[in-house]
Amino acid sequence: MKKNKNVIIFSDSHDWHSNQLKKELKNLECKVSCLSLDDCYIDTKSKYNIFIPGFLNNLPDGCIIRTIGKGTFQQITRRLTILHALKKLKVVLFNDVNCIEKSTDKSMTTFLLSNKKINTPNTWVPEKLKKAKSILRKLKKKKNYGIWKPLFGSQGKGLKLLKNKKLNKNSEKVYYLQIFENIKINSEKKWQDYRILVCNNKIISSMVRKNKKKITNISQGGKPFNFKPNKKIKKISINASKLVNADYAGIDIIEDNKNNYKVIEINSVPAWKALQKITKKSIALILAKAFIKKLK
Repeated sequence: MKKNKNVIIFSDSHDWHSNQLKKELKNLECKVSCLSLDDCYIDTKSKYNIFIPGFLNNLPDGCIIRTIGKGTFQQITRRLTILHALKKLKVVLFNDVNCIEKSTDKSMTTFLLSNKKINTPNTWVPEKLKKAKSILRKLKKKKNYGIWKPLFGSQGKGLKLLKNKKLNKNSEKVYYLQIFENIKINSEKKWQDYRILVCNNKIISSMVRKNKKKITNISQGGKPFNFKPNKKIKKISINASKLVNADYAGIDIIEDNKNNYKVIEINSVPAWKALQKITKKSIALILAKAFIKKLK
């Protein structure tokens, strides 16, 4: 690699993750800019038809996409357009914008998983409230219940378990409903799921998340524990990552009452702070090296 590759870390809030990546990239002789996608915009008077702070007469060699950021549908679409423009200009993206689009929209992720016969819980995504309620009634008759998730979102925010709760009309008018199949570990009186971090189709870190509540995300009170994935989990994790052509991805997996492993989410902008607490090797260094390899 030539020295002083000029790279960008995109995030709406540069936190511990950005700092870790920046440190490792600088150690690998990269010049690093930390920007947000809302700093950039289409500008047909500029040299490359796009304005990027600090890049008036040149383009970055590559960009690591840490987060897209919250926003309206139009704002998110505009930020994705920036990534599409950068790709068109031959700027290396880590992850690629197509990967991000496939995994940001939960309904698309679920469709792709099911279409490829990768185990995932039964899911329905109607727009009409009447249809959504009908689906939940059918689940209840079979002594099952659903979980409602925002179509766009992460960290367990906005999730609603609908065992005894009524489903009300929401502002987005989209109902991502998934049968709740996670099991409780009775010996511990806790619920658990698995987060597997994959980079270049190899597992680089993994954890089991446990919580007294049914939602096990770390941001919702879940605790990380070291975990060595078995062959089945390894296979389903790598297949899920390959499905969206991810450079790196966080694969969330549950185990149902028949001991089947099922992918519930593919995260193409995954956090790894909790994973780093139980992992000896530097995850940021592994990601930085993988990114640089893609730049060559």
